[in-house]
Amino acid sequence: MSEILPADPVGETEFRKLMGLFATGVCVVSFGENDGSEHPPISGMTINSLVSVSLEPMLVSWSLQNASSQFADYAGAEEFAFSILCEGQQVIARRYAARGDSALNHGDFEWTGRGIPVLRGALATIECRRWKTYPAGDHTIVLGEVQAMNASFADRHARALGFFNGRFCSIGN
Repeated sequence: MSEILPADPVGETEFRKLMGLFATGVCVVSFGENDGSEHPPISGMTINSLVSVSLEPMLVSWSLQNASSQFADYAGAEEFAFSILCEGQQVIARRYAARGDSALNHGDFEWTGRGIPVLRGALATIECRRWKTYPAGDHTIVLGEVQAMNASFADRHARALGFFNGRFCSIGN
């Protein structure tokens, strides 16, 4: 039987560094209202916390920082979408990682048939209806029930944008 070693004290910085060693995909969560104007209201935020939760019903989750400048908007969004980014979309990922919506570029988005903004050129998109939210420390877990999805399989060799050890990377073949 192996010996159980005592746990080292854990600090926030060490925890963040360790979790950075868990490679994740990168996507942008977005919502808006296509009101017919030239620049309809859209919000987009880069995340790396998208997780598949359930098949029946089909649920996904993501973590929203409670201190986010757009917390109330995202926590209250009835419908939203995830755009899973391709490896060449690092600029997009950085743009929507900025605080607020000052970097928003309407040309980055297109509207789905259900009226939700998604990023052009994304590897895949998932459209959701908010199912529930749960407080989780300094974040809120948002569960979305999948309403529609689209995968761009035109290029079977496309690679997803990933995040590992504080840097972007490619995920795929």
